[in-house]
Amino acid sequence: MLTGSFTFVVMTYNLWGDAHLEQREPAIRDLFSIRPPDLLATQELRPRSRAVVDEALPGHARVHDDFPGWGTQSNLWWRQELFDLVEYGTRDVGILDTDARLFWVRLRPRAGDARPLVFSTAHLTWPGHAQERADRRNLRTGQAEQVVTALDEIAGDEACLFTVDINDIGQPLWVLGNGGFLDSFSALGRTSPVTHPVAPLPFVTDRGTRLSPLGSPSKAIDWIFSRGPIATRASEVVEFFSAGNAPSDHKPVAATFTLPSTTA
Repeated sequence: MLTGSFTFVVMTYNLWGDAHLEQREPAIRDLFSIRPPDLLATQELRPRSRAVVDEALPGHARVHDDFPGWGTQSNLWWRQELFDLVEYGTRDVGILDTDARLFWVRLRPRAGDARPLVFSTAHLTWPGHAQERADRRNLRTGQAEQVVTALDEIAGDEACLFTVDINDIGQPLWVLGNGGFLDSFSALGRTSPVTHPVAPLPFVTDRGTRLSPLGSPSKAIDWIFSRGPIATRASEVVEFFSAGNAPSDHKPVAATFTLPSTTA
């Protein structure tokens, strides 16, 4: 490890909105109590699940803001003994869901002289959105392009982490790669395991989706991307059940990163 560098664990997690939340609450609480990350990004957040995360991560802070998306879409948590908040914001990147944005914070590590970083998240539009079904055009490619443009402006040459439920397996990923971002598995010469859907889900009895009788295909759609002066050390799709229940229909992704010192 470089002298003055700083290593920490990041997790991204789609919390599945309000679906079966009463049954899943204990598992959500157990996950974050047993495996608390230093940085956490969430998608499909709701006020109730946000309160559960707050309870399970008492040593963490998050963004408190009147914009409703911080409680109904995404939020970002950081371990207070490790990071200080510098600033935060949102950016409209064309995601077609109420209050959906690119959510970001700029954090300064408290230890040594490690470089600051931008930590961000988004949940790109579901392929079953009415507009996409009507015109059959992939909405996520343009959204990924807007994410890259926004993070170019927000982060510049700083270390940048972008976490996402990308809802796709093709072009939006290529856009991010061509924008200088590398996912935490590719950075280690690996491919990502499946992140969605989780099985079994004992409280779910329906087959398929509300748009088709076909079950959702197994796929990797949850990612942690990095760019700039930051090194990927490890990456994992987390398998977690508590009392037979999964916390979500997605699996969390966790990765370890190192920030070099400002003098490295």
